[in-house]
Amino acid sequence: MRRTLRTIALGAVLTLALAGCAGLPIEGSFQAGLKADDPTSTIRWQFSPDGPEDGAKPIEIVLGFLDAGESPANDWEVAREFLTPSARTTWDPDQRVTVDRVNDREIGDFLADDAGESGQVSVRVAPTASVDETGRYELTGSAVRSLEFELALVDGEWRISSAPDGVVVQSGTFSSIYTPQKLMFSGPGDRLVPDLRWFPDSGGLVDRVVHELVEGGPADWLDLAVSSAFSGVTRNRVTVDDNGSATVDLSAEVEEADPVRRARMQTQLEQTLSTFGVDQVRMMVDGHRVTAPDDAIVSVEPDARAVVMTENDFGYLTNGEITPITGLTDAITARFTPESSEDDPARSISVAPDLSHAVVQTEGGEIWRIDAETAEFQALSYETDWEHPALDPFGNAWAVRSDKPKRIVVWDADGEAHEIEGVDGLTQISAIEVARDGARVAIAGRVDNQSVLIVAGIRRDETTSVPVALTGARIVSYLPETATSAAWVSDTVVAAMMAGEERTLIREQQVGGTAENPTASFVATAITYGNPESRERLLAKDGSLYVRNATTWQQAGSGVVVLATQLGAPPVAGGQ
Repeated sequence: MRRTLRTIALGAVLTLALAGCAGLPIEGSFQAGLKADDPTSTIRWQFSPDGPEDGAKPIEIVLGFLDAGESPANDWEVAREFLTPSARTTWDPDQRVTVDRVNDREIGDFLADDAGESGQVSVRVAPTASVDETGRYELTGSAVRSLEFELALVDGEWRISSAPDGVVVQSGTFSSIYTPQKLMFSGPGDRLVPDLRWFPDSGGLVDRVVHELVEGGPADWLDLAVSSAFSGVTRNRVTVDDNGSATVDLSAEVEEADPVRRARMQTQLEQTLSTFGVDQVRMMVDGHRVTAPDDAIVSVEPDARAVVMTENDFGYLTNGEITPITGLTDAITARFTPESSEDDPARSISVAPDLSHAVVQTEGGEIWRIDAETAEFQALSYETDWEHPALDPFGNAWAVRSDKPKRIVVWDADGEAHEIEGVDGLTQISAIEVARDGARVAIAGRVDNQSVLIVAGIRRDETTSVPVALTGARIVSYLPETATSAAWVSDTVVAAMMAGEERTLIREQQVGGTAENPTASFVATAITYGNPESRERLLAKDGSLYVRNATTWQQAGSGVVVLATQLGAPPVAGGQ
């Protein structure tokens, strides 16, 4: 039986004030739904719509067509049954996905021509998000979208002779029909950066993903922050066998590429296709295999252990015991613990991926860099009104004042200060955090009275890796409250923490996708990544450390004063 659609008048739609902010170069991307960053399930919901019934009226044909648009099986085979033979060949369902509130759909009357053999039906939808032909997901800015359908009689039955390209999918079922896929591109310092896209979970998915990776390239907002080894290359054919081996037939430019570039092509394909269970990729040109040397990829995975400071110690916390970090433990315990520095202990600590240094902000607001080898302290700023500073994987410390969001200060590894422009339109910043790949930064703040979470690309000096500009800033979430801190809890998920008087709300937001809102029943003071089984760690006001376990929070320690952020883990010999 076909599902019926409730058609009611469109209610008043709230238009966010920041939509009218002049000079705000930020795009949107938020839709509540799928648990953020979940891998594609092997068993997914499938909808089997009915085709058109004999004698169906024009409005019933249009409603049936919209319904059938939620079934991509066999290239939307059932949806095409509602179209005339000529419209079946011209309608492009991949052009656009409109994610809407199904209860707010409104369908108009059928307006027939004088002869009664053709006519029009108009449908109004209230979009919450859209997906373009490249799979890029974004928040929609328009409150209402009108869809015009033309109908004609074919052998006595009404069929749609002209339909807008794309499909309309209700928000409640979107994540059951479309699946998130990470396209992997080259970031700074031989790190890989994911670009999340959404595609219908149907036949041809692997080929579509490879097409966008090879010929599409990164999304516009990442264009100046990442690169692709496939520039100028086209793909001809992709096959995957039952043993998890993929064969990708590419254009002749692959053979002409130098070994380093071919190695990165191989890596981009392997990492992108790994979610499909592919463990081997063969690149082919004109029927023969093109080989590539091993690629030197830097891992961005953090250590699974929490890094903490207690009243008198600092290091990795494991089973209630502290494991020291060479150089850093001695330096921090000598100067920045509550026991050693009663007047001005540390309140935030960020640790470099190779453990060579850390950046500390004290309770008084001063920012210091600590060298693990020499145990020397270097004052980056004696000023006291900075938000918690962030460290990037290249040794640059980032800081911003809450009331000066357009001025971001970056201190390089030598302690020299550089200033880069912030995000135009932001009126306040409450948190800043750089992704472990060094190509993206998350910023929590406000645009007038609206709290937002923004992500931008980072353009760096190719020689020094010092940031020179932010690129493609875009809103990924409208927050219900001002975030007190933010953390990259996975390579595609940023968590914004909003601590109230009695509880803590987390917005777990996919960068280029959907969100989840876990809540903790305690007041948290800090958030960072979790471990392989848990995405977030939270530090409670009483010094208890918690990790997320599905929908609950499990205590994993106590007596913690500062929950530190580590930008990765020490490199392992042999690359990957």
